Amino acid sequence: MKIRFLGQSGYLLESETTCILIDPYLSDSVNRVAGRPRLLPIPIKPSDISCDAVICTHDHLDHLDPDTVTEIDSKQFFITTNGGKEKLKSLGKENVIALCEGETVKVGDFEITAVFADHTVEAFGLIVRIEGKTLYFSGDTLYNEKLFEIKRFCPDFVFLCINGRLGNMNVTEALTVAKEIGAPINVPNHYDMFASNSEDPHLFADHIKGGFIMEFDQSYRLE
Repeated sequence: MKIRFLGQSGYLLESETTCILIDPYLSDSVNRVAGRPRLLPIPIKPSDISCDAVICTHDHLDHLDPDTVTEIDSKQFFITTNGGKEKLKSLGKENVIALCEGETVKVGDFEITAVFADHTVEAFGLIVRIEGKTLYFSGDTLYNEKLFEIKRFCPDFVFLCINGRLGNMNVTEALTVAKEIGAPINVPNHYDMFASNSEDPHLFADHIKGGFIMEFDQSYRLE
């Protein structure tokens, strides 16, 4: 399987037969709405998206982006929260399901489970199982000891927010969570898109076993 980092909390995951997209922020809508320009180029045109599922972990602009969504084909399948489903429906998307914590859906080769997240709006993290590997994506979440329970899934790869603002863990908190989960590989995210909401990823990756910084718009094969 290959994984491509799209900036912020966005990832494209591809097996031989299935493709899923997580939290694609592929516009400059936060600048339009809140005056915070994106720092990274747009890696994929929304109109070029054709995958088996787009997952939006919650209804915030940098995770469920109306400017991105409206450019995606009308038949695209979306997975999101109940609040996210309402937003997607209002944007004319009909092929949408909502997941609640603990619920699982199969998408081609991928098994996707919504797990606990503690954010400012309804949100979930993700456990993604594929090709005998387990990946955990925190999405946006505050520090909460309930995140320690992710270790029961025995993830091989963990992707954690580290920016410490707007309802997210800071580096110190993310390190605590990562150490409790104990995954072999730990990847920081949510630090690179906005100058006013950033962090140095080395403060995380250099202080945790298996710390790894993914390069923007680069694909990696999971071994």
